Amino acid sequence: MKVYRNGQSYGFVQDKKLIDMLALQLGAAASEFSCICGLEEAKVVCEEYILQTYPLWRQLNILREGSQDEKNKMSNFINACRSWSNGPSPDSFLLSTIKP
Repeated sequence: MKVYRNGQSYGFVQDKKLIDMLALQLGAAASEFSCICGLEEAKVVCEEYILQTYPLWRQLNILREGSQDEKNKMSNFINACRSWSNGPSPDSFLLSTIKP
């Protein structure tokens, strides 16, 4: 992921968690950073994010036995995450704002 701080290129990181550590070391706010993923990288990050909230076993349980409200909530969350990953410049900080 390419990292930007206040709009200026700051290099590359493999994991967004490293930005939290970097911000702490610099005494900076995480909001000063953005983290742009490449297309393939965005799909992997998106999948991992979805699976944190809805692991496959939970998705299957909701599809099998969940209420329509639970199904809609899960579907809306997954669709929002997929829209993020298919966007022109997916910022992983924005992905983390998508909540079920």
